Amino acid sequence: MLAAERGFEVDHLSRNDFPADEEVESAFEALGRMLRGLDLASLATVFVVDDSDEKNLEVLIALLSVQQSLSIVASLFNEQLAPHLRAAHPKVQILNPARLAAPAFIAALDVPLTHTLRYLPASIVEDEPVAKRDDFMRALLLGFVALIVSAIAYFRLAEHLPWIDAVYFVIVSVTTVGYGDISLLHSSVTSKLVGIALLLGSTGFIWMIFSLTIDRIIKRRVQLALGRKRYSLREHVILCGLGRLGYFVAEGLLARKERVMIVESDEDSPAVQYFRSRGADVYIGDARLPRVLADVGVRRAKALYSVIDDDFANLQVGLNARSFAPDLRLILRIFDASMSHRIKQQLDIHLTLSMSAIADEHFVNALESSTPEPTAQSMPG
Repeated sequence: MLAAERGFEVDHLSRNDFPADEEVESAFEALGRMLRGLDLASLATVFVVDDSDEKNLEVLIALLSVQQSLSIVASLFNEQLAPHLRAAHPKVQILNPARLAAPAFIAALDVPLTHTLRYLPASIVEDEPVAKRDDFMRALLLGFVALIVSAIAYFRLAEHLPWIDAVYFVIVSVTTVGYGDISLLHSSVTSKLVGIALLLGSTGFIWMIFSLTIDRIIKRRVQLALGRKRYSLREHVILCGLGRLGYFVAEGLLARKERVMIVESDEDSPAVQYFRSRGADVYIGDARLPRVLADVGVRRAKALYSVIDDDFANLQVGLNARSFAPDLRLILRIFDASMSHRIKQQLDIHLTLSMSAIADEHFVNALESSTPEPTAQSMPG
């Protein structure tokens, strides 16, 4: 632990340290009972650093209910609560790990890259297997044309109409105009039956063709609304993941006037419309899919960030992107710092950053600036 390395005496408590008591009514009461049994007055600072805001807030309130004068440094990604907590308890510091780590990720865009790949990236299939062409629409169109041509030929031969009159009669029948200048009133039964078949058949064809056409138009508009199209951007920055860290990285890149292409899998994310309004392009899709990377122009990109809350997903995105563009600058969020080091060694991805490791520096700095004596307590929620 970084605080211990800097000479602080650190005690670490987890939820496994909570007393098991059947008479305790809730986890919060169990937490309070555990805290009351500790010598909190001897502690210089308490860290509350779980990944869950809910757990951190629960521990923070429990600590304050036991001893309000305690110095606390807490991790909260939800910054809306921070001003209220600071105002109510001046000795409470609220830090957002994502906000703290974002500048380091943004600065990685300017880090000189001098390494060369030790291996040739594996080839990758750009697109998913192409689905069979939809021949139904083509069959409908051909059937409709065949019906009209057959009807024209029949009325030309059976009713002895000139070709132009036969065409005219079939068209006004199909379009249900029916001027009445040419009719089948005195025609044979066979011609009347052919006329009925023409009207019914053409009506069916028209409605089916119309319905399928509208369906395709709507689907296309939805796809465009979700950003699912092939982009032709150049020298842009691709950001995969619009979560806690991705939000601040996107803001930082836009502040640098970078052309940002965001890939986000959650189309309901409130940040999607916000960043579109800020001028960023947003593609709704899974960044791990080669087709998605191809659509957002990974071959022509300046750099690619993958800051999804999943180390293996980020690694997959980075390696797939490298298969398209071996020299692409890859900046990956890897939670486990030791794994990040191994990835650098084994896979030649030299810009892997740990949000937690970066944030730890700020937490310890907060401890050093507020602690006269080297004593601290670390408490994940």
